[in-house]
Amino acid sequence: MLDYMNADKSYAQGVSGLDYLNAPNSLTGALQLFLLSCKVNELSPRTIEDYGKKIGRFVDFCTQQGVAAPKGANVNHARLFLLNLQKTCKAYSIRDYHGCISRFFNWLVEEGMLEKSPLSSLKKPRVPETIIQPLKREHIQRLLLLWDDDSFLSLRNRAIILMFLDTGLRLSELANIQLSEIDFDRGMIKVMGKGSKERFVAVGKKAQKAILQYLLKRDDRHSCLWVTEERQPLRARGIQMVIKRAKRRAGITGVRCSPHIFRHTFATEALRNGAQRFDVQLLLGHSDERMTRRYSATLSSEEAARRHERFSPADRMGIR
Repeated sequence: MLDYMNADKSYAQGVSGLDYLNAPNSLTGALQLFLLSCKVNELSPRTIEDYGKKIGRFVDFCTQQGVAAPKGANVNHARLFLLNLQKTCKAYSIRDYHGCISRFFNWLVEEGMLEKSPLSSLKKPRVPETIIQPLKREHIQRLLLLWDDDSFLSLRNRAIILMFLDTGLRLSELANIQLSEIDFDRGMIKVMGKGSKERFVAVGKKAQKAILQYLLKRDDRHSCLWVTEERQPLRARGIQMVIKRAKRRAGITGVRCSPHIFRHTFATEALRNGAQRFDVQLLLGHSDERMTRRYSATLSSEEAARRHERFSPADRMGIR
């Protein structure tokens, strides 16, 4: 395996420096300028970090191939890089790498540093359309039973689980909720989503009650919704660890249990309970309905399989 695959370099860390401004014709300098433009355009720190990591690995790969300038990179470098990724990465991750690198070269074209992107003729890697397996009711019940007392941590963790389940929020969105953004009168919360897009999400009575019970245990002046047992702000990483440990303690196996799988569970259950696809799309903060269609297709195939008993050809033909 090439060394670049194990590199832990973060090009995003030096994005505020000025040394690369004098080297825009090098791949490394161009990448730093691209990350600077992302920062100026107010992309999220997580997005910039992801660009720095994924494009940075491609830059390291090109450097090892003797390519130092953007004009020296061609489509075959990208093909070989993505081919090497197949040894350690799943299909959807390889597609993300392709998207990040394409965005970088498209930016170079927009800035006049290249006439044409070397990836313009390279199709997106195919990703299998797998069935999304949401959490079942028994999984949710087993998680909530871990915190069936009125201690601070139990009330907080129950509120986190029910909020994930009832809103479909992304991890970063849930982690960044401020107390001032919660409207209990209307049962709504204002959140900041991807691309700095604000939206409102609804919160049901059960989740509202869980939040209020948790807030009554608080005795601090923090403006954020989630705090640790030491009454310090609880970050996204901390919430992620809560879910990870809960899965292990609850003995949940055979299904993913992560903040993002609650998003799938929300969408599937909402559609099953009669929600319109467009409503789910808006609540999830999707810019188009492609992902929402996947949830709907998964649910439809499941329901069709259940109805199969009524029209099974083998069972209905009277074959002996």
